Amino acid sequence: QLFHVAYVLIKFANSPRPDLWVLERSVDFGQTYQPWQYFASSKTECVERFGQRTIERINTDNDIICTTEYSRIVPLENGEIVVSLVNGRPGAMNFSYSPVLRDFTKATNIRLRFLRTNTLLGHLMGKALRDPTVTRRYYYSIKDISIGGRCVCNGHAEACNAKDPNDPYKLQCDCQHNTCGVSCDQCCPGYNQLPWKPATTYSANECEPCNCHRHSFDCYYDPEVDQRKTSLDVHGHYRGGGVCINCQVTGTF
Repeated sequence: QLFHVAYVLIKFANSPRPDLWVLERSVDFGQTYQPWQYFASSKTECVERFGQRTIERINTDNDIICTTEYSRIVPLENGEIVVSLVNGRPGAMNFSYSPVLRDFTKATNIRLRFLRTNTLLGHLMGKALRDPTVTRRYYYSIKDISIGGRCVCNGHAEACNAKDPNDPYKLQCDCQHNTCGVSCDQCCPGYNQLPWKPATTYSANECEPCNCHRHSFDCYYDPEVDQRKTSLDVHGHYRGGGVCINCQVTGTF
């Protein structure tokens, strides 16, 4: 299932939070991953490991940043990391009208790629002086991960509770506005008079039926037909680019 993810909350148990790591996302069900946010102990390390742009101010909705706030050594236990993927970005207050932010928050899978533990400077101690209370914490211990988001329904569904017949653990958008698909990302057969568009706050952008005079129940949208204004819609106007297919002759002669 594809989701829009708003935040990720990670609660650690009896270990410090990681010193260096990357939050990653996949949009192809785990086949490939790409960085979502970087974490390091200092801005210098952010630049050295992930590049100068990661410490600059967020200017676009898909900027990938590096933060140092959550790589501190304290607390030694029960620390938390809160990652907001929406707040502070230019399109945060108008999510429906920011295709870049909508794309940036999409994910089917999330991965935490830990690169280095917080060593409490134990690596600087000689073997004779090494404190076991320090070195025994060289691991990652997570007790809870919470992810806040919603199904990607492109504004064409009020709920995401339709069960996938092939996977009982997978939900589907309960599509409206004559849209179809797992994410309501296409017009249903016979409703392609206008090109598919995501819904917005001010417009449902409903898919409209083609005018096939009951001789066909399927059609496709052709932008060239739309430009020439040669497709008659169901309201009697030459508007849209619906082209009927598999037309049949019915009636008596």
